[in-house]
Amino acid sequence: MTINKQLSILMLLISLFSIIVVACAFKISDAARFHQLNSQHFNYIIELNELIARYPNALPETEALKAVVIKIQDQPEACVALPSSVDRFLMRMINAESIITICKKDIKIADDLLESIKLFELGLITPSAMKIDLNIGNKKFRSNSIEFIGPVDKLSYFIVKVSTMTTVILSIVLFLMALTIAQAILKVVKRMQETKDKLVISEEKNKQLAHTDSLTGLPNRNALDKQINKNILMSSIEKFAVFFIDLDRFKDVNDTRGHAQGDKLLNIIANRLDKAMGDNGYVFRFGGDEFVAIVNFSTVQHDVEKMASQFIKTIAEPVLLENTDVYVTASLGISIYPSNADDAESLVKYADTAMYEAKKEGKNQYLFYQDAFSQEYTRRLSYESQLRCAIEKDQLHIVYQPIVNLNNFATQGTEALLRWQLNEETMVSPDIFIPIAEYSGQIIEIGEWVLRNACQQNKLWRESGASKLNIAVNVSPYQLFNPHFPQLVQKILVEFDIPPHCLDLEITESMTVSDNAVFLRTLNELSEMGVRLLMDDFGTGYSCLSYLRQLPFDVLKIDKSFVSDYDTIASTIIAMGKQLDMKIIAEGVETQNSLDTLTQQQCDFAQGYFFQRPISAEQLDVFKIYNNLKSTQ
Repeated sequence: MTINKQLSILMLLISLFSIIVVACAFKISDAARFHQLNSQHFNYIIELNELIARYPNALPETEALKAVVIKIQDQPEACVALPSSVDRFLMRMINAESIITICKKDIKIADDLLESIKLFELGLITPSAMKIDLNIGNKKFRSNSIEFIGPVDKLSYFIVKVSTMTTVILSIVLFLMALTIAQAILKVVKRMQETKDKLVISEEKNKQLAHTDSLTGLPNRNALDKQINKNILMSSIEKFAVFFIDLDRFKDVNDTRGHAQGDKLLNIIANRLDKAMGDNGYVFRFGGDEFVAIVNFSTVQHDVEKMASQFIKTIAEPVLLENTDVYVTASLGISIYPSNADDAESLVKYADTAMYEAKKEGKNQYLFYQDAFSQEYTRRLSYESQLRCAIEKDQLHIVYQPIVNLNNFATQGTEALLRWQLNEETMVSPDIFIPIAEYSGQIIEIGEWVLRNACQQNKLWRESGASKLNIAVNVSPYQLFNPHFPQLVQKILVEFDIPPHCLDLEITESMTVSDNAVFLRTLNELSEMGVRLLMDDFGTGYSCLSYLRQLPFDVLKIDKSFVSDYDTIASTIIAMGKQLDMKIIAEGVETQNSLDTLTQQQCDFAQGYFFQRPISAEQLDVFKIYNNLKSTQ
């Protein structure tokens, strides 16, 4: 029951208590009135008695007698009129109805005496007869008056008893009710205090959470800014460096093993970094797979390099996930206070810039910030921002370079190459914007756009008569690490009615050394679908013959660095391809000499400036025969 209800009941009981007490007071007053009337009644009886005694031998004055009798009669009449229906009910309940009966007897006696006096005045009875009637009536009055005291006392006692009991009971009830309400109020006060305490604790937790990463328990970005500013104030005592740490290929782990295992990996790396830091500074989780460290050092940069190397080493150690050793590396950028910047925002930004350069340089290493990085960072951010709306602004377009069959010099297929015309004066190189798109995650949308448009163009060529023309599209590792990529390819092939074997997906050799389960499953699904898989830039990576046998590739593309002049590596790759029953494409063919050498080595296909520079679909003649050509540069 709520306190409001309890209070309502309490108020109701108090009202009832008050009503009963007041009613009992009135009833006690009524009982006292009975006694008062009886007392007057008795006095008038005495007065009547005196009148009778005053004239023992003479006749009394009848008017005086009548006046006294009437006074005597007034008292019982008042008593009869006094009780209410409640009083009469109470009288019946306690057998005190004789009060009214006695009063009625007195009224009857008084009436009889008045009648006797009247008869005397009329001469109908003798004086002695009237005196006898007066004496008898007076005795009855006295007897009734005495008898009247008993039931009146009984009624008074009952009213007092009921009043007392009611008062006691209601007092107990009121006390218990008040005690219950007091306890309820105390509980509410206690709950309010507990709530207040919890609120204080919650606020403390919120303050803590506001500066703590919920996953790793490390301080977060909010705490980072405060700590850097604190270090700046203390910089006269000790110098410090800011490390920006980004895990390489963390997304692979997250995509293949799930977010739970990804979180576990982040926790393990966070603990390692914190342990490696020791008392030399602080480690913070910046967000995602990024960490920031503040490293205090005395005078020499060697201390910072030593800590950076320790971080790289400890991150590279295997992590056990689902009973399997998983390896990740990290790229690390370093900025120094006050050499590079003197405020928190710039120090973090410059460390981030250096980290990005470390990632660009091959990952798993650290780099100190240089002023030249800042221009690159600004340019990268600008390109990243503008690239987000490049498709919408129709700035991206595809050019095509023919792939020539060296048996008949006919166009066997075309390679779709992406270009970004930022404005009339600026053409951004793919070597610049592709890594930016991969780093920012935009490569997924852009890659789908290229695949869709290339297949749409291939459909147009096929409808014009080039029914056996293949279309080759370069695929980013981020697309292949997406487990839904094969479904996307299937959907596009169906949409444009392209036979799967007419789509060539080019994948760089460096990607193929990945043991990523999603990557390998994606390759197998694409191969089973009938799509041809081309290993691009072959010869620049670390593939071995035994590993190549396990992968479902159909074609090797010799990197152009082995094609420009006669190179024994090119002939070795061609021989290896024949041994693996794989077709060979040589890219970057620019001279007749290179073409002749490749033809002698029985290379299957070639592409390069010697045949055709990349041009628009409208300019490309897919039916052209490229035999006996001079370089078209």
